[in-house]
This record gives sequence, structure tokens and C-alpha cells, in this order.
Amino acid sequence: MSVRPARARRAAAAVLATAAAVALLAACGSGGHHATAAPATASAGSGGAHGADAPSEAAGSAASGPKVPDSRLTPPGGGAFSAPEKKYLSGRVPKGEDPVAVLEGGQEVCDRLTRTSAIDPAVAASAVVTGDISLSGATAAVRTLCPDQAYVVTAAAHGFGDGTHPVAARAVAGTSVAPGRYRAPSVSPTCTWRVTGADGTTLASGAAATPAKAVLTVAPGARTVSSSGCYAWLPPITAPAPSASASPSTSPGAPSSPSATPSGRTS
Repeated sequence: MSVRPARARRAAAAVLATAAAVALLAACGSGGHHATAAPATASAGSGGAHGADAPSEAAGSAASGPKVPDSRLTPPGGGAFSAPEKKYLSGRVPKGEDPVAVLEGGQEVCDRLTRTSAIDPAVAASAVVTGDISLSGATAAVRTLCPDQAYVVTAAAHGFGDGTHPVAARAVAGTSVAPGRYRAPSVSPTCTWRVTGADGTTLASGAAATPAKAVLTVAPGARTVSSSGCYAWLPPITAPAPSASASPSTSPGAPSSPSATPSGRTS
């Protein structure tokens, strides 16, 4: 597993935020349906509460510690959570904590993924690879609150960030890289990479100052892959095509509304 210093993560978050901001501004200028989308904080953070040193993690946890029983998971103002909301909250709400606050943490993660993937799924996945949005938080939120974003999290789990990583038959997020073709959607001017074989020889290497040229192939016989200044490498990622029989609001590729006010609450 590689180690990503705080400075490298800050740089990665800044580049990803810039990429998302440019895309959002372009959408606004073209009069597209993204004209009212949130600023770059919806994708890669901008140094606020969820900046480069504080990854977006859904509030609450399934870790050890007393949790609110499922039977008592109700909004403070009355009413009831929806089935997906209650499934997300199950085992995640520490005793004494407002379940609505925990739910909003998961919805925030969904909001960031949904808004950014609508413009560029690779940028959304990169935010997860670099740790600006935690993989565990994204996985938990997507599983129940925004399943249409599962393809983004899957791509992130098969991607990898800067550092040196061993190559294995199957990718393990944060541990190993699988053979295949990868690209870096946002890079620094000093992005470089190297793929080595079992005897340490260089099988492939390169440098790129633009994302268009940041493409590498990890051969099946490779032993390690390393990069610097490239931030996040991803396998091919494509949004699922809408089902012909599904309505626009329910199709797999349509953005969901993960930030809807929980049942029983008024906005």
C-alpha cells in the first residue's frame, strides 16, 4: 500500500476541484441542465469542512460501539425514514446522536458523486481514489442511497493513486493493481509513471502534462507500477445506458435525488 503525504493529497484535491469547476462553468455557459449545479465542492472539495485533509466520510459508523436499535431509528420530529434510508442508518447511528445528521452525511456523499459524475464520471471516481471522498463512505452511501452511482465507486475501487503498488491478478483497493489499461483524468505538469517486471526491469514508462497523454498499460507479467504527480489512475469508466423500458426518473443512468428531505421532516 502506498503512502500519500498530506501535501500530495492537497495538490490532488486542488487539481480535481479545478477540473470540476471548469466543467461546471462550461455547462453554465452552454445553458445546459447543469447551470445550477453546486460549485467544485460537490466533487473534489475546496478546502472547507471536507478539504484535502478531511475526506468526505458519511457520518456514523458500523464499527464497534453502542448503536441506536433499528426499531428506534425515527426522525426527531416524528414520521419515519424510507426503507433505503433506514437500511443505510442500520448499525451506523451511535447512541445519543441524531440519526438525521448521520443520514445527511450519506446524502452529502451521494450529492457530490451525482453532481460530478453527471459532468465527468472519471473526476468523481478520482475524488474517491485520492481519498477526498472516502471509499468506505462512498460504498456505504451508494449501496442504499444512490445505487445509480455504483459504477463510479466500482471504477474507483479498481483504480489507484500515486505511489508504488504491487501488481496482482485481481485488484484490491489500496493494496494491489490488476493488469489492464488506465488513464489519469487530472494530472500535474510533472506526472510520470513506471511499470516494472519481476527482475526490476522497466516494462513501460512515461510522462504527461495533460490528461490526454496520461495513459498506461500494466502488463500481466508486471510486478509493480508507480507514479508521481498523476493523482489517480482509473480503468475505463462509462455511465450505464438508460433502460429503454425505464422512465427518465428511474433509469439506471439518471441522477437520483439523494439529498431529499427525510420522511417526517420539513425543509
